[in-house]
Amino acid sequence: MALNLESIVQDAMSALHDHRDKMLAAKRELDAATASATSKDRMVSATVGPQGQVVSMTFHTKAYQSMAPAELAAVLVSVLNEARADMGGQVIEHIKGFQDFGGHLRSVAGLSGMPADMDALLAPLRAMRPAFDSEEAQAAAKAAKQEEFAAEEETLPGVEQGGKQEEFATEAETRVSSGKQEEFRG
Repeated sequence: MALNLESIVQDAMSALHDHRDKMLAAKRELDAATASATSKDRMVSATVGPQGQVVSMTFHTKAYQSMAPAELAAVLVSVLNEARADMGGQVIEHIKGFQDFGGHLRSVAGLSGMPADMDALLAPLRAMRPAFDSEEAQAAAKAAKQEEFAAEEETLPGVEQGGKQEEFATEAETRVSSGKQEEFRG
């Protein structure tokens, strides 16, 4: 069966546009959404916006005037947290509809048998290179680089192995700190 690539791309683009439109509608709904909560004693109500910001707070009685500051604070925190939790639930409900868009897009494009994650998608390519992920191959490559570096260092003319490093270490031990930066002559 031959795949019509143009048709697949058009179907996928159509699905993307539909998905984008649904996401924009959900965003508009959430931007306008609020959630409210009232204390158990019906003394205070709070309304929060989609990002948990306080939109309004209403005191229904004057009982708050005789409350201890810590008690009033506890009531306000409780009401605000309840409203924010309700708003969080609304946000989650809106987002749930977009959860498996990748699977939907693969089915629209006729690629429903394709793996969902990148590792599974690349597995056949990795299998073509047997030593790609093996720790032995990585260790061998590292050892080869170290040997290559050591061989280059040995072949440099007029430089003793580690001579400059030892000279600098000896010089650093004999210097006395003067509080000023010293010039390195090496």
